[in-house]
Amino acid sequence: MDVLTNFREQLFMTEEDKKQFFWEQDGVHFAKPITPLYASYMAPGLTNGTKEGFEKLKLPAKQFVAKMEDGFFYQRVPIHKNLEERLEQHQLEMQKVFPKATKVLEDYVAQTLLPYYQRLEQQANARISLNEAENALLELYEMYSRIWGIHFEVVMPRMSMGQALEEAYGRALGTENVTEVYDLLVGQMNKSLETDRELWKLSLLVKDAAPLQEAFEHKAEEVLEQLQNSPEGLNFLNDVQAFTDVYGHRTANSHEFADETWVENPYHVLKIIKNYVEQDYDFEEEFNQVIQKRERKLEESLARMPEGEAKETFTALHGMALEMWGLDEDHHFYIDAMLPAKSRPMILNAGKTLKDHSIIDDPEDIVYLYLDELIDVLREPRGVHSLIQERKEQHVRNLDKTPVPSFGTPPEDPIDPVVERVFGTKQAEYNEEKDSFSGYAGSQGLHSGRVKIVTGQEEFSKVTEGDVLVCKTTTPPWTALFTIAGAIVTDRGGILSHAATVAREYEVPCVVGAKMATSELKDGDLVTVDGTNGEVTIHERS
Repeated sequence: MDVLTNFREQLFMTEEDKKQFFWEQDGVHFAKPITPLYASYMAPGLTNGTKEGFEKLKLPAKQFVAKMEDGFFYQRVPIHKNLEERLEQHQLEMQKVFPKATKVLEDYVAQTLLPYYQRLEQQANARISLNEAENALLELYEMYSRIWGIHFEVVMPRMSMGQALEEAYGRALGTENVTEVYDLLVGQMNKSLETDRELWKLSLLVKDAAPLQEAFEHKAEEVLEQLQNSPEGLNFLNDVQAFTDVYGHRTANSHEFADETWVENPYHVLKIIKNYVEQDYDFEEEFNQVIQKRERKLEESLARMPEGEAKETFTALHGMALEMWGLDEDHHFYIDAMLPAKSRPMILNAGKTLKDHSIIDDPEDIVYLYLDELIDVLREPRGVHSLIQERKEQHVRNLDKTPVPSFGTPPEDPIDPVVERVFGTKQAEYNEEKDSFSGYAGSQGLHSGRVKIVTGQEEFSKVTEGDVLVCKTTTPPWTALFTIAGAIVTDRGGILSHAATVAREYEVPCVVGAKMATSELKDGDLVTVDGTNGEVTIHERS
């Protein structure tokens, strides 16, 4: 296959790359180092997929070009030179796309994504030969680029809508405080909220049955064993299985072949249910309150707008925006999370075939091979045990590294405003006099509390009610913490990043893109998070 020619030379960043271009580590989506096999799919998939998707939508950015360094994911964003002309083309294209944006995803889910995921399930559940494993892995490589092209075709119009709505809101009200318009978009059901609602419903079953309550009074690690000891518990585990069959295609990282999914291990779900059981929380009531507040704010905003074309434009855009606002979480459900989660069983099945031929010791070891190496040993079987051990040791070393934030000189060209809103490109800002630092105002509100730094799903239990959750970034599996934490602070992301979007849904004060949050703060620090102005003030250091 031609794609494997000089494969790793194209995958890794070179010294010339660093000198010639400006690269940023994508901590919004890939906070940790990724495995060689996942890098083999994700970096080319993003590069090729954005090239196709961005051109289709006439975006100012040409594409995202992704390469690897020490296991960390870096990207550069070349921009079209004729930026103003390209923006005009993009805006014209969006006029055609906005009204049908939701249906575009629905069609792709029905016609492309689910049929391919069914194929992956078939490849995962039947013994496959070396040749069949090769064909399945190469087909997955081709599908990664295709599906990530779909990803950006679906999600970028929603980002562009945010920019258009900000501008329309500012014109209609004569205000520069345009980001408050996002408060008028909360309360729309999406796949992440839907998942949280179903988890909450499971917690109600626990509260209604004494044997289940008793099981959940134990440590999270012991709940599964306790449930297996009673008929009520076994019935409840069947309910949990029914939940994971629909909503369990996710991991804490959301993007990776190496990580265990919720489908594989109910512990992850039971731990979240335990959090709900221990709270006095009503999802439906809270969600309805969010909708009511949104409707009141919308009514107040419209009342302040003078009658005329500007108000009519805003009203029309807001209606379309509300319809399509769930696309961010929905596309993540079907692509970002589900694609690697559905790929993992097929890949592990290929790993079993490799083990049967004494190529590797454990099916999970397959993720430590780059795709070109993997195809090579499938075609000419031989043991790669020492190489796997070296890669495992290197991956552990990478996990201990702090990635270089960027390479090269930042371009003087204007930043694509859509990229700015998602990734957040402002530099870290620290005020010594106030002992504070700033980021983007992700979600309005003020909250003081003790810091809990969380690096992954295994540390979710650290967060107790009212704590300030501090992390590099969040993904949909983290939303269970948004009902517990008093405030959220992230290193990465802009006002349309996952953390900011979901914090607004849960009305949790949030500062995103603070860059220095996880390095400046420690567990137990007392801070105030000002989500309205994007500032974090440190009152007491632990």
